Amino acid sequence: MSELHEFRVRPVTRYIVTSFHRSEDGALCDGRSHGEFDNDATAYEVAYALCAASHERLGYPLDDMRIQYPERPIGVAPADENTAA
Repeated sequence: MSELHEFRVRPVTRYIVTSFHRSEDGALCDGRSHGEFDNDATAYEVAYALCAASHERLGYPLDDMRIQYPERPIGVAPADENTAA
């Protein structure tokens, strides 16, 4: 009896959290990856927490456009927005 060896290609979806820092003239200063996650909800929570921590550390006002929070994926409950600066 012969053995069967089967190979398949399957799609895999991952969500990577990244951040970018630009200078006042718009030049890219820094780009970083902060991890890879299995689902969009976890990735969003991590990105939101990192953004909120940076927002607090930098001391920007709540409506300051110099810091941009991640867009919430459809179907994901809002993060605790009271954690921002």
